[in-house]
Amino acid sequence: MRVLRDTIVVEDRLREIFAYLPAIDGYIPVFGCGDQRELNAFLVNKKAEAPYPLIWLVYPYSEQHKRTKVELESITLILAVETNQAMLNLQRIEDVYKVFLYPLLDNIKYVFRVASIMNLSDEYDVWKYPNYSGDANLGEENETIAIWDALKVNFNCTINDKCLKPINS
Repeated sequence: MRVLRDTIVVEDRLREIFAYLPAIDGYIPVFGCGDQRELNAFLVNKKAEAPYPLIWLVYPYSEQHKRTKVELESITLILAVETNQAMLNLQRIEDVYKVFLYPLLDNIKYVFRVASIMNLSDEYDVWKYPNYSGDANLGEENETIAIWDALKVNFNCTINDKCLKPINS
C-alpha cells in the first residue's frame, strides 16, 4: 500500500521559495534552520563556503496543521552577514544594511508576496542588530561563533500544499 504524504514540511516550502531570491551584490543567499547548536554546526561546516548572506529559520516555532495548509504564528528569520567589528553604526548602515540586509529583506518580502503557496499580511516586526556576537543581543540564548550585522524578522503566514508556480523576479 502506498502512503501519500499529507504533511507540509515548512523548511522544504521555504527552500522552494528562497530558490527564487536573486544574488545580493554577487552573493547567493543561503538558507538554514535550527536551534543554536545547529547554527554553530552549520557555520563550522560552511566556513570555507562563506554562507552569507544567511537566512536562518529560528527553532523552535509552532505549526498549526490544517487539511491543506499549515499556519505559522510568530515565525522568526535571522538575516545576517559577517561584519567588521571596527565599523561604526553609521558605516554599517551604509556598507552592510543598505547593500546586503535591506535588499535581502525586500527580496524576501517580494517572493513571499507573490509565491502561490504562501499567504501573509504585509506586517513584519524587524529588529536591527549591528555587530551581533551572540551576547544575548537577540534576547534569546543565541550565541554564534561568528560576528554579524543582522536583522531579526518576525511574521505570521500560512503555507499551502499546492505546487509553487515560478516566480518572476
